[in-house]
Amino acid sequence: MRNNFLGAFVSAVASQFRGLDSANPSAWPLLPRLFLFTAMYCLSLGLLWLYPLSEYADDLQRAVDKESTLRAEFTDKLGKAANLNLLKKQRDEVAQTVEGLEKQLPSSTEMAGLLFSISQTGRSQNLQQELFKPEAPIFKQYYAIIPVTFRANGGYHDFARFAADVANLPRIVNLSNLTITPKAEGALTLETTVRTYRYLDPVEVAAQAKPSKEGK
Repeated sequence: MRNNFLGAFVSAVASQFRGLDSANPSAWPLLPRLFLFTAMYCLSLGLLWLYPLSEYADDLQRAVDKESTLRAEFTDKLGKAANLNLLKKQRDEVAQTVEGLEKQLPSSTEMAGLLFSISQTGRSQNLQQELFKPEAPIFKQYYAIIPVTFRANGGYHDFARFAADVANLPRIVNLSNLTITPKAEGALTLETTVRTYRYLDPVEVAAQAKPSKEGK
């Protein structure tokens, strides 16, 4: 009886695959349609497995990397936009500082007056000047350093007052390589390099930039 039931089941299944119309699969019985769907599904998976997808994976990775870069740039620009007013305020403060420093740098025509003021500062503190010799300027990109070899005789307090007066000048002036040596009869000799600065005029700035361009 079991064999009869199995035979009847096989016969019923086989009957659904007989007389199928290949031009109209939608009219097939349920089992042939399920079999056809399963076969097409497995075939599609096999084709996708064999198809070269590596180049598309590379394109996808490049797109992901580009997205990360764009996100970082967007975040950076968003932060700058949020701090725009603060950045403008800082720019104005820097411009004011630079303007104030520029006012402390004399032009070439004002250097003679500044050197005279330094010399007079020493005389006003009762220093007996032995040497006041401006040396060759040291040119930088936008300014020049004017070193002056200075030697005078006096006392400690005279030297201290001279240094304080130099520091209080409206221009940028500093003392470097300062040495004090004893002299006869209790006197002292001060020798130092007085350094002051001046800004370059447009012609001098161009002259300083020219060698740099030629070197490049």
